[in-house]
Amino acid sequence: RERGTLMKRLAFLLSILAIAMFTACGEQADEGTQIPEDTDEAAMVEVTITNGLEMWDIYFILIDPSDDMWGEDRLGEDILASGESFTVEIEEGTWDIMVTDEDGDTYTLWQVEIGAEGYQWNVTLDDMDAGWDEDEYFEPKIVESGEGTTFISIINDLGGYDIFYVYVDASDSPWGEDRLGAELLYQDDELIVWVDPGTYDIKVEDVDGDTYTLWGIDVDENGFEWFVTLDDMDSMSDDVVYEGVSLETGDGIAPVTILNDLGGWDIFYVYVDPSDGPWGEDRLGADILTESSDITVWVDPGTYDMKVEDVDGDTYTLWGIDVDENGFEWAVNLDDMD
Repeated sequence: RERGTLMKRLAFLLSILAIAMFTACGEQADEGTQIPEDTDEAAMVEVTITNGLEMWDIYFILIDPSDDMWGEDRLGEDILASGESFTVEIEEGTWDIMVTDEDGDTYTLWQVEIGAEGYQWNVTLDDMDAGWDEDEYFEPKIVESGEGTTFISIINDLGGYDIFYVYVDASDSPWGEDRLGAELLYQDDELIVWVDPGTYDIKVEDVDGDTYTLWGIDVDENGFEWFVTLDDMDSMSDDVVYEGVSLETGDGIAPVTILNDLGGWDIFYVYVDPSDGPWGEDRLGADILTESSDITVWVDPGTYDMKVEDVDGDTYTLWGIDVDENGFEWAVNLDDMD
């Protein structure tokens, strides 16, 4: 009986050993057939954005997958000045790219296929996003305010500058509340302010903060209508007479004289360059052309483009001006604004 028991124990131990060996072999087989993890990262490529916007800096750059929402600004606290480039590394794929300049204008590329060679984009003014289709027409709206038996009608005829505030108050009273409230007057929009007959001062302020004011307007039962244009813009001071200065620069035999006749807005930059070449350096340098001041740029006879930029960043441009030995004179006024 002891021998039989011993044999049973031995058989039991052998069976346990066999099971253990089978399990170990199975684990080794499983380990041998495992697929190794792919540790290679996706290939990274370079995208380079160059500011070709002449005088406008780029403040924001967004580069994000086309199937995703816009993410963070890639520039951070940096600013991309004209002529400078910015490079970022991204994975190959389909991407949307949008840049925003200092004026808030945007330039967007959609669904750009970026492969192993990367991508380069020289952003120019021709790439600017259109605010709306040129053929699209928006019906002007009419906004009404106030109570009274007669009216003052104010129509935005500023050629693209929105009106943010409108004040209509009796001439013997201070300015009151804005008559537009939460509304804006876009091009051709109209505000009708109902008032009682009397004498009123009227002031509007546009998107740039420029103001347009009428004083002492007599309004009878027939009402009053005002188409606000750029010619109505308030000057910096109606009482101050400025004594201008004259500046000179350049080498040549023909004088190109540019006079600031903008009614109070200083000119910060002046460019006079041959029409078959790019814009060159600012002719004013560190100087500023104040009201009634002028600058004479001496050039050789030829065909020239001329551009000035005022304190608000508005530009005024003449193209293809033939200049002979008698020279050329340009009194820049608000009607010349681009």
